[in-house]
Amino acid sequence: MQRSLFKKNDRPMPEIRVDRALAPMNYKARLQRAKGQIGFHLYGQKIEKLYQSGCAKLMLPKTYGDMTEAVLLNTAGGITGGDRLDIDLTADASSLIVTTQTAERLYRSSTEPAKVDVKLTAKSAATLHWLPQETIIFEGAELDRTIRLDMSGDSSCLLAETLVLGREAMGEEVCRCHFTDNWRLYRDGQLFHAESLRLTDRVAEVMTAPAGGNEARLLSTILYAGCDAQLMAKAVKPAVENSNSICAVSCWEDRLVIRLIGSHAPTARLDIHTILCVLRGQPMPRVWQI
Repeated sequence: MQRSLFKKNDRPMPEIRVDRALAPMNYKARLQRAKGQIGFHLYGQKIEKLYQSGCAKLMLPKTYGDMTEAVLLNTAGGITGGDRLDIDLTADASSLIVTTQTAERLYRSSTEPAKVDVKLTAKSAATLHWLPQETIIFEGAELDRTIRLDMSGDSSCLLAETLVLGREAMGEEVCRCHFTDNWRLYRDGQLFHAESLRLTDRVAEVMTAPAGGNEARLLSTILYAGCDAQLMAKAVKPAVENSNSICAVSCWEDRLVIRLIGSHAPTARLDIHTILCVLRGQPMPRVWQI
C-alpha cells in the first residue's frame, strides 16, 4: 500500500497555466548581451571626466613615456552578436595614448551584429594616439564598428587598427563573417578623411585572390594626421621598406596613410610595432608584448 506524500492538511501545488499567446519568447531577447560605456576627458595632466559602466573598463597605469597611457579592458572576454560598446575619449591640451590590454576577439554571432562606436576628440594642440592591439575575427563573427575623430588644426593624431582572420596556430579559417568598419575624421569641423571596410560571406574568396588579400591573414591601417605628415613620411620610409609585409604608403594634405597586409600574423605584427615606434618617436606601451 502506497502512502500519500501529502498530509491531511497539506494541499498539492496549484496548476500553473501559461497564456499560449505570451509563451513564444524571442530567443534573441533571452540571451545575455554585454554592454559597456567609457567616457574619458584629459585636460593637461588632470582628469576632467572618467565614466565607465558594464563590461568596459579604463585603466591608467604608471606612465613611462611622455604621454599619459589609458588602457581599455573588455571584461566580457570578447565580443559576440548583440554586444554594444560605446567609447568617448578626449585629449584637451594634453598628450594621450589609448590602447587595449590584449587583442580583442570577435566570436561567432547567433543574433544581430555587435556594435562598437568610438568617438575621439583632440583639441587645443593635443596629441592623441589611438593604438588598440589587433582584433581577431572568428568564423561567423558579426560586428559593425564606427570610428569618429574630431581634431583641431593644431593637434596631431595617430590611429591604427589591425584585423587578424582566425588564429593560424589553431588551424582556424574564416570563410563567413560580417564586419563593417567606417572611419570619419574631421579637422576643425571639416571632413578630411573617410573610409569604409566591409568583409562578408565571401571573405575567404577575397582574401585568397591575388588581386585581393593575396593569402593575407592580417590587415592593418595606420593613419597619421598632423601638419608634419610629410616629415613623418620621410622618417618612416626605411621601416616600411625593410618590413617583411606588403606595405603601401600615401601622404597628402597633412595626412599619412599606411596599408599593411601579411600572410603570417606574428611577423606582420612586428612590422606594425616597428612602424608605430618610428611614428611615435618612443616605445609602445608595456601591454604591447612582443
